[in-house]
Amino acid sequence: MSKNKKQTTKQKKKEITKTKNNDSNSPKENKVNKRGKKIEEKKMHESVQSKKNTTADTKTQIKEDKKVKEPHHELLNSHSSGSSNEISKLVKIVLIVTGIMIIFYGITLIATNQADNVNDENQSDEDNAATEIQYENIMIGTILNHSGTYYVLIEQEGDNRVAEYESIITTIESSEDAPAIYKANLTDSFNKVYLGKEQNYYVDNIADFRVTGTVLVTVVDGKIDSVKDSYDDIKNQLNDLV
Repeated sequence: MSKNKKQTTKQKKKEITKTKNNDSNSPKENKVNKRGKKIEEKKMHESVQSKKNTTADTKTQIKEDKKVKEPHHELLNSHSSGSSNEISKLVKIVLIVTGIMIIFYGITLIATNQADNVNDENQSDEDNAATEIQYENIMIGTILNHSGTYYVLIEQEGDNRVAEYESIITTIESSEDAPAIYKANLTDSFNKVYLGKEQNYYVDNIADFRVTGTVLVTVVDGKIDSVKDSYDDIKNQLNDLV
């Protein structure tokens, strides 16, 4: 019993001593804890402040980016507007040039048509003149190829009376209602075949037609109507036409 009491008493003393020690160390630990809390609070404050600064910097950077983008956007708009104006000017220039070309083309076309008309008229006049010349000097092989009534003076080379006949023909042609009178010279290579030793006037085929000298042939609608082969008959026939 006494031993147990002693052990109990020792144990209680140890606990009291430990409690005192704990009580003596408590203010120090409190100080340490308070200091740790302050450090942690300071760190938290610094962290919060850092976050605020970061947020502020981010906002500032966003604003600066916006400021940078806005001039760029304005520059793009200005460039786009300038491009539209240039395209509009180019289109106007193309339209003006096209209009001028169309006008010049129209003027050229009108001038060309007028020139063609003049050339056609001149060509027609030349053709008519050529036709008249051709009809004045006709080939015997074609004297039955025309319609209407006309006369053909077939002239033999060396006939001195031909000049007198032609003088009367000139007088006839000066009148407005002069009949058509043609001439065919037997010296022409195409007409030589119609000069023969015997006359053959009234034929259906002109290839069979033959004369022996100067004659005046009257043709009506492609057929030989009469042939005068003497000086007096030819002269009188021509005078009747004056």
